[in-house]
Amino acid sequence: MSGDTRTRILDTALDLFSARTYKAASMREIAEHVGITKPSLYHHFRSKTEILSNLVRPAVEQLEGVLTSARTPEEVLGGCIDAMLEHRKAMALLLRDVSVHTDETVETMTKVTDIVRQATDLIAGRRPDWRRRVRAAQAFAAATDPINMFPNVPAKDLRDELLRGATAILNWP
Repeated sequence: MSGDTRTRILDTALDLFSARTYKAASMREIAEHVGITKPSLYHHFRSKTEILSNLVRPAVEQLEGVLTSARTPEEVLGGCIDAMLEHRKAMALLLRDVSVHTDETVETMTKVTDIVRQATDLIAGRRPDWRRRVRAAQAFAAATDPINMFPNVPAKDLRDELLRGATAILNWP
């Protein structure tokens, strides 16, 4: 039952963070929506920061996996889009809610920032000049930023369009 409660807490927290912002949603509110006491919530998670970390961990781990397994810039870009689409709601929280950027969340946000930097470097290819690096950064942003803007577009359709736009920026065939 404990695993089920943890899942309910995470699902509820993600819904509240998405609706109200990370900063505005309180631990008390999360506990009330789950139907547990605040001390019970603290038994499962020590803080909101720990909840956020658990919410984004699957996406971060999948993105890290893409960076280590992809063999081409195209695989990096496609794999990152796939990971972000699979974890769309958690990624939208990171992309649109500035209140997740706090002193307490530095570790989580640093991981995400490092992933973006590594992905951009890999997309830029071998020995890129600064222009190629700029294009890689633009392409990564073009392929990932809109994910939170179109929550109702089917993932496959959105993926195809995101790839189309990013490859145009990169001037890939």
